[in-house]
Amino acid sequence: MKTIRTIQKIFLPILTLVYVATSCSETIEFEFNPVKPEIVVEGHVPALECAEVILSKTAEINSSNPQDNLIKNALVTLEDNSGISEILVEVSPGHYRSNKIRGMPGSTYKLTVQTNESEKTINSMDVMPAESVSINKLRARRSILPEIEGVKMPEWEVIVEYTDPAKETNYYRFVEYVNGKIIASYVEDDKLNNGKDSKSFLTNFDRQLSPGDTLTIEMQSISEAVYNYFYSFSYLGQLVQGSTKTNPITNINGAELGYFSAYASCKKSIVIE
Repeated sequence: MKTIRTIQKIFLPILTLVYVATSCSETIEFEFNPVKPEIVVEGHVPALECAEVILSKTAEINSSNPQDNLIKNALVTLEDNSGISEILVEVSPGHYRSNKIRGMPGSTYKLTVQTNESEKTINSMDVMPAESVSINKLRARRSILPEIEGVKMPEWEVIVEYTDPAKETNYYRFVEYVNGKIIASYVEDDKLNNGKDSKSFLTNFDRQLSPGDTLTIEMQSISEAVYNYFYSFSYLGQLVQGSTKTNPITNINGAELGYFSAYASCKKSIVIE
């Protein structure tokens, strides 16, 4: 079992600037070729809750207002396997929410999106796992080994203990909150611990905790397709020369960026001492 930390947002295109520094003072001008913005879809159907879809587009290099990147006035439709269909309401710019459909474990959901930004119809389908997995225990402690062979380790360790169901292959996403704010997320599968009592060590070198902080972990049971999307983020920083594929593996048809996830989840919180 390997826990992979994932990136939270992917609104900005990847851009690398290479330059040579010399001892002379010199003004360097970069000419940027305009790149057509791509649509980003973030769809969530949580168990027993309303669905939410966020639509945006990748920002241009000179964009300064994130609100400009939200996609408004889209037609967003959600349908479940019982035949219930609903047009989601735009509750704020780029944010669409269901009123009638709520997530049900074991159900299949189909998302369809039409926007003025593209002639393509965007669609996706995801199946919510039949059950959520409860967190038995959540712990946070200062690292026992702050440094290994000269390499600095994370200051804090966060450990999630749970019992993995043995009936099928399971995929998990852990979302970490500190004082109500999302800090990071992580994904893992149960290939090495199927049906066993398990401990997941959520490694984050940027984690900063102080006494009195409230640490919350949301443990989501997700589909394999959504797991593959978040897992593929771990390779974005390992691009090699000649590589042309820079986007994660999405389960969205008609868009290169984003995901659609129907998931069951549970949360557990502790106060840092």
